[in-house]
Amino acid sequence: MVTACYKPVINGVTRMVSLYKERLTALGHEVTVFTLGDPDPAGDEPDVVRSPGIPLGDTGYYLGVRYRQEAQARLRQMDILHCHHLMMSIELAYRYGECPIVYTNHTRYDLYTGAYTPLPQPAADAIMRQIWPELTDMCDVVIAPSLSMRRVMETFGVRRPIEVIENGVDLEPFRCPCHPLTRAELGLPPAGVVFVYVGRLAEEKNVGALLRQFAVVHEWSPATSLLLIGDGPQKARLQQQAQQLGVAAAVHFVGAVPYAAVPNYLAAADVFVTASVSEAHPLTVIEAMAAGLPVVAVTGPGIVETVESGRSGWLTQHPEGGLAVAMAGMLPDEARRRQMGAQAQAASQRFDIHRTVQRTLALYQEMHERYSDSPRQRRQRNWQAQIEQLGQLLHPSPPRRHD
Repeated sequence: MVTACYKPVINGVTRMVSLYKERLTALGHEVTVFTLGDPDPAGDEPDVVRSPGIPLGDTGYYLGVRYRQEAQARLRQMDILHCHHLMMSIELAYRYGECPIVYTNHTRYDLYTGAYTPLPQPAADAIMRQIWPELTDMCDVVIAPSLSMRRVMETFGVRRPIEVIENGVDLEPFRCPCHPLTRAELGLPPAGVVFVYVGRLAEEKNVGALLRQFAVVHEWSPATSLLLIGDGPQKARLQQQAQQLGVAAAVHFVGAVPYAAVPNYLAAADVFVTASVSEAHPLTVIEAMAAGLPVVAVTGPGIVETVESGRSGWLTQHPEGGLAVAMAGMLPDEARRRQMGAQAQAASQRFDIHRTVQRTLALYQEMHERYSDSPRQRRQRNWQAQIEQLGQLLHPSPPRRHD
């Protein structure tokens, strides 16, 4: 089967697309990745097709209104088109492709719209109630990475069938890191709990709230440290905030690191923590669990189906105040913390990439077999019938002769 994947230039989704591409190729399938933006400085792979795009600030997204001719021609050769971005790929796949379209919704677009525009959240929600159903109507099936994310999309009016297939992770590198780093190598104190966050330092990730909550915990337990792995537009502001909160010496901004090196950094930490509420099903949480770390997080779609509060971590409904209490709950009992980490690692097994790829392949096959009844095929049949009716009106048959 020949499959096309679409990806924007953002870390989480890029990792997912790359991992699925690797696994599908290993199983004997041909995978072509279509994306927008500038060529990779390190050189693109032969099966990556880029079209021109305009960068949208420092978000990592590109905007494009058409694919170049080579991309259009290759799209018509695909058996399945799998889109990974709502507004940057579905319409182009529908315009140029001639096969079933599968779309995976990785993002809480309603919250992103509220974070990146001056609109109040009710206005952002109103926009998404129009956009989400309209664009997903072009797909044959929608994949939600969690049951709660499916409910969110249904609340916003998505009408197409929604299948739940959780995000998959290659667990082994996180279970057994190649070169685990020590506290000394990272400049961390030898004692005290080390919290770690992995992800973009951006508005939608709520890292500012995480810093405020860590400052409260650090006041209770001055030996604690916070490791921030990642980069983003808010880095300078967050570094200034750490200074203002008096925790700059305890907050370590590692910056962006190669994905393959992330397990080595996680090995030096005790607890994974995030204040983000914009995730559909965060890969970083699954990866931390695979590394044997308990998770402290804010309750949200995807999180509640991944972390069992009181068993593999602690969840709170309140980023301000509640997160500090949940983090403090990890401090006093090292044996309990290790037990929760072991339970988190065992729970991560259900997100093994081999399992999720097989479920995705089964869906591909089903869509391929049912394509004759897809939205596009039905519309094409309707258009063809309308054209034939119009032709009959413009060129009516001559009256039948009566003898």
